[in-house]
Amino acid sequence: MTEDPQIAQGEEEFIVDGHVDAVHQMFESHSNVPFEELSDLPVTLDKMKSANVLAAVFALYCPDIHNGAESSGFLSRLVDYAEKYLTGLPHIKSAQDLNDCIRQKRPGMIWLIENADGLLEFDRAKLAQAGIRIAGLTHQGKNRIGDGNNVPFPEGLTGEGKALVKELAGEGFAFDTAHLAEPGFRDLARICEGPLISSHTGVRALADIPRNLTKSQVAAILERKGVIGIAADPAMLALSGKASIEDIFRHIDWIAQSFDVDGIAIGTDFCGFFTPNAGFEEIARMPDLARIMREHGYPQAGIKKIMGENWRGFYESLLH
Repeated sequence: MTEDPQIAQGEEEFIVDGHVDAVHQMFESHSNVPFEELSDLPVTLDKMKSANVLAAVFALYCPDIHNGAESSGFLSRLVDYAEKYLTGLPHIKSAQDLNDCIRQKRPGMIWLIENADGLLEFDRAKLAQAGIRIAGLTHQGKNRIGDGNNVPFPEGLTGEGKALVKELAGEGFAFDTAHLAEPGFRDLARICEGPLISSHTGVRALADIPRNLTKSQVAAILERKGVIGIAADPAMLALSGKASIEDIFRHIDWIAQSFDVDGIAIGTDFCGFFTPNAGFEEIARMPDLARIMREHGYPQAGIKKIMGENWRGFYESLLH
């Protein structure tokens, strides 16, 4: 890994988190407290500011229990809730918005749909108004689009799923493969020519579970100039279900050593799991991960890519 002088001498280091589940935790707890007033979640506005996290991708997570005819209505309620209670964060809907947040050092948010079953009927005008341009097709289970990576003996995308992918791709959407089973991943890669991401994951070389990416999947995402966000969830990092900040680095380093730092990023999944990661319990600990990379000899340019620049480049292109 060699130093990139342009990055190394450019802007001050900033951080982008590619996946947080704060909306789900707020919504499920029936919280009517605006995000900017929260203090007890792993992700809060003050914690983002303290760590120089200048953008975070907030997942609009639709649990599998709502799959089917009611999923569009649930997604609509979730969008309304997010619009009302995700306060204190500029809503990033364009590349200019993203770069304004970085330049002004003001944390902003991008929205991502996690489980796109509801998009089969969802109002496209409302989708556009919400500025949503990226979706994960499934969660862990089976929906009308395809199988998630917790389905035994999974199959590929359904006919409805393939049609939806083509439709959304034509509208400029990108796709998050984080929960998609391997057959669906292969179908998606054949149908969609654009970049793919896995917003929050680990690698099977270090934790061999269906939830994580194989080496060939990592290669496929990186070949398309996509991004892989390494999660903080211990269940994805170690088969024991217990993990520390060093385990996050191990998964990052495996990709860096097997491929390169281009395309590696962080997608913590904070608020989406409940077993703490030792030394990385909240978003305010993000700078500690950069410190560990420095201690292991990573050049500053590579650290900047992993901590923020790779996500920035992806979303600049998507939201142009």
